[in-house]
Amino acid sequence: MKILRKRSEYTTQDITVFQNLMDDFFEKYVAETGNEGITNYIHMLASGHIKYYMEVHKNLYKFSQQGWESLNSKYKQVFFRHTQRGGNFGKEEDENERAYLLSIMKAFQREMLWISGIAEKYFERTL
Repeated sequence: MKILRKRSEYTTQDITVFQNLMDDFFEKYVAETGNEGITNYIHMLASGHIKYYMEVHKNLYKFSQQGWESLNSKYKQVFFRHTQRGGNFGKEEDENERAYLLSIMKAFQREMLWISGIAEKYFERTL
């Protein structure tokens, strides 16, 4: 798995070593569990599907979804802690004018400014 998690591009040797290790693992795994132990993930590793993606894309780390999952978690917290989830609104306010997504959009905008590096320019000191 260390090979798969590399942030740099895979070499041909990395890919060959990875598939050889997966083949050895698969033989031992099937000997222990039989065919019932073969999940979709085990199949993808042993059949060479992952090897194919490694050869085509040269790095699978860039397709990791962990960053998006982290953002999703952050926005859920904003939604549940900083909005009324579309609930209570003043008697002078029209129901169609509620802005319970405004907090989420502001948080999203701040995050994108920091990720892109644009926000840092506002904090640079010019002499």
